[in-house]
Amino acid sequence: MRAAIFQERGDPATVLTVRDVASPEPAAGEVLVDVDASVIQPADLMFIGGNYRIRPTFPQVAGLEGTGIVVATGAGVAIALGTRVAFRYPGAWAERVAVPAERCYIVPDGLAIDTAAQFALNPVTAWALLDELTVVPGDWIAVSAPRSAIARLVTAIAERRGQRVLGLSRPGSHQPLSFPTIEATDDHLVARILDRTDGSELAGFLDSVGGPLVSVVLPALRTGATIVSYGVLDNEPIPVRNSDLIYRNLTWKGFGIDHWLATATDRRESMTNELWALIREGTIELPVASRHMLEHIQLALAAATTTSPGAKVVVRI
Repeated sequence: MRAAIFQERGDPATVLTVRDVASPEPAAGEVLVDVDASVIQPADLMFIGGNYRIRPTFPQVAGLEGTGIVVATGAGVAIALGTRVAFRYPGAWAERVAVPAERCYIVPDGLAIDTAAQFALNPVTAWALLDELTVVPGDWIAVSAPRSAIARLVTAIAERRGQRVLGLSRPGSHQPLSFPTIEATDDHLVARILDRTDGSELAGFLDSVGGPLVSVVLPALRTGATIVSYGVLDNEPIPVRNSDLIYRNLTWKGFGIDHWLATATDRRESMTNELWALIREGTIELPVASRHMLEHIQLALAAATTTSPGAKVVVRI
């Protein structure tokens, strides 16, 4: 089969090649997926560079997310042959990949392939991030990097549930979003936040940036609020005093989607059902910036580095 392979970690432009390799066989508990579409995410580039929580094993087929048709199954698998699944598992940039059945999501009939290819990471992550908070309709939450795909999906889901979202953006000229944003570098950020929320303190803060921003936002959080850190755009130390957390009973969590999926099995069905419903009704949008064939993976990677936030580059296999 054809696959995008790398033999060492590094810049995808130099270490990634498309060539013929042996097709995998599904082990017990796995399905063999005939892949027809994948998507390029920042995590894919980090994976190839050796900077992601999932480590490559060389020679490694690139790609962490996609969709395709189940063409073979290992022992103990209930997914029927011919089923379309979305999945997240290393090896997606190939004609076929063996995936543990528990990493697959059965795709409802009638969904576009490009939509299914994007399901297993960003929508799932957005739903899980909100699951980590204790919020009810009417509550305000803040998100950093509000133009990211994750932040937009979080906002769509939260607003559908009656919760309100405020984006904390970095300075610059940007197209307006569908939800309110303020500059995170404002000298009076807490006052600006409370002014925008009509005095309501934040019930939660979903942060993909890190660094000093977290400590600056703390005074805007209500007693019992939750901070979830899920990105490292700024990996500088965060100055926080114990009293900041203790006296207002704040909860601060680190988040990784793989750990959440492994520990939230009781919520997987409700998550999947809600997400497919939100996609069908148009609340969740998964836009595509461009499409490229696997043989042109370098063109796809180049396009991904210049694509505006929110839209994704799809790799057709």
